Amino acid sequence: MQITTRAYTPEDFERCRWIEQGAVKANHYFADVIDYYRTTAGELAVACVDGQPVGMGKLTVLYDGSAWLELLRVHPDFQRKGVGRAIYRRYFEQIEQLGCPAARMYTGVRNVASAGLAECFGLRRGPEFHSMSAPTPDKTHPTGLHRIEAAQAIERLPELTQQTGGFLSINHTFCQLNEQTLRGFAAAGWLWAEGETLLVAGARFQPRKALYIAAALGQTERALDHARHLAAVGGAQKLTFHFAPDQQELRELCAANGFEDDPSDDVVMEWIRP
Repeated sequence: MQITTRAYTPEDFERCRWIEQGAVKANHYFADVIDYYRTTAGELAVACVDGQPVGMGKLTVLYDGSAWLELLRVHPDFQRKGVGRAIYRRYFEQIEQLGCPAARMYTGVRNVASAGLAECFGLRRGPEFHSMSAPTPDKTHPTGLHRIEAAQAIERLPELTQQTGGFLSINHTFCQLNEQTLRGFAAAGWLWAEGETLLVAGARFQPRKALYIAAALGQTERALDHARHLAAVGGAQKLTFHFAPDQQELRELCAANGFEDDPSDDVVMEWIRP
């Protein structure tokens, strides 16, 4: 059995859908994001056994130059045969070529296999995150929040760090909280504020599936109201909010506003260049 890796080509589309459908029971999103992935810096790679794709993985360069490792999928017929390791080797070839200062991925806190594979390549367990979700209401009203530039959010870095554990999560992409990330979020239109109230919310892809709340400061309930409004206007089915597990007041506020705990907490695995 010969395992090789290469860049994805359009001819791999159906094979990659087969990989995804076999590898995960739900949340099949490859078809929805392939065009988006091909516009971002970093390679979508496939791993082949005897020339046939049986695994895939995407490296995305984030706003601060770090590498985000996502969509790692191996068809169950080929798991535990070295395919996942081959994808990680491809990841790290790119990391060196691109000069990324760090590499990260996320997994469920109980996903021992995923975390173990990451640890084999030097990634270590970082912060954990709790998430809660709520359906988008049928009716909402504007709250007066408006899009802001990065400078206004940068002024509140200490508050943001405390609530978020140092990462902003959009579509389960945990971006390290720093000035470069906030500038990128501002360019994407994900920063909203009015007075002391600050909301960080958006979607990298599948905007009709969910709007992701990365932070809510000041009048937090007002920020949540604005997130509901954005979700309704954008046609998102639900809202999802990631935050540090020790934010008990925020958890209680979310519960009082119709949010429910998601099935599993997440952990960020990270490698920092020596």
